[in-house]
Amino acid sequence: MNPLKFSAAVVLTAFVAFAQANVVTKDGVGQAAVVNKDEAKAFEEAKNQALRSAIEQAAGVRIDADTTVVNNQLVRDQVFANTSGYVKKFDVVDKKLEPNGILTVKVKADVITENLDKDITAARDLVKRMGRPSIVIVVQEQTIPLGQKAIINSESMATVLTESLKADGWDIKDAQAINKKLKLEGAVTLGATELKEIADLSKANYVLYGKAAIRHEENAQNSVVNGSTLYLISGEYDLALAATDSDEQITKVNGKLMFKQTPGSSPTISYERTAFDAIRNRKDEIVTPVRKAILEHFRDQSVNGKKINVSVSGLDSFGAAKDFKKSIEAIKGIKDATQDSFANGKAAYRVTFLGSTSDFAEQVETATFKKKKLNVVSVSGNTLELQVGK
Repeated sequence: MNPLKFSAAVVLTAFVAFAQANVVTKDGVGQAAVVNKDEAKAFEEAKNQALRSAIEQAAGVRIDADTTVVNNQLVRDQVFANTSGYVKKFDVVDKKLEPNGILTVKVKADVITENLDKDITAARDLVKRMGRPSIVIVVQEQTIPLGQKAIINSESMATVLTESLKADGWDIKDAQAINKKLKLEGAVTLGATELKEIADLSKANYVLYGKAAIRHEENAQNSVVNGSTLYLISGEYDLALAATDSDEQITKVNGKLMFKQTPGSSPTISYERTAFDAIRNRKDEIVTPVRKAILEHFRDQSVNGKKINVSVSGLDSFGAAKDFKKSIEAIKGIKDATQDSFANGKAAYRVTFLGSTSDFAEQVETATFKKKKLNVVSVSGNTLELQVGK
């Protein structure tokens, strides 16, 4: 039996962690106006407001200020409220439509305030809620055999990472074509060009990339225990996780590799098995920080909104650009909008939207600006290009 395939099964249960997610139960109340007799839409808005209220009560609210001064003039002064909880499950306990058309919804929600990554069900639910995003794992792992100059390409690190992320419900893309074309030299850093190349080749939303070096320890072939040869290794790893749509580096992890005897591991089978066990046994140092960071990234987007860059053409004046910002702020799901620039009839904005870039594009196409239709020209990653109709 292939020892790597045999050992990989262990990883699927590796995250039934001893620590548990911290869950708090809170009631939340939300309200929304019924417009054009669309009670279903009002219910969703009121329910989401009630859930956010429950999250804020359980996890608290962080207030961030964004102030920008140009040429001694205040051009932006905004305050944002963000929260750090996540709803594991909820029940609608009350729903009431007032005579004035206001719908009130009350919920009872179980809110995870800490250690979301320790709750396997919640983690899988969050990955599913984010659309089961795709990831490609591009790790250049090299094994340096004892007393040889030749370097062998191996996949122990990629195997452990792949099996772990599969357990959370990720769509894992094939990295073979990318591994053949991409060369990571020096420090583990990828620029926008390399990330775009990976995104084009793999069609992945995220890339987990880096290097791992594994060395067969000197004199290991002479080490014998109870008549069995010890195949000992040492090494190091340097990994980073990035979003291909925004070039954002979400987290970075690095460390040393050394075999440590644990139940189920053995240094007497092969160097490959020892290397796999050494990586698997360091899951809390390697995989856990990656899972924790990406789940927090997803949680923040689902609760506090996704950052989207919006470019708009067809605005005839600076005043029109300012008015367009007000129109954006009126779109459902928008938390805030900031105008960055205006030149030659084109304005750039940064918005925070509770949903994906495609969701925002759909909302925009149903809207108008000064009775003119808005046309979506391009949707790519976290960037949206619009054209105001004539």
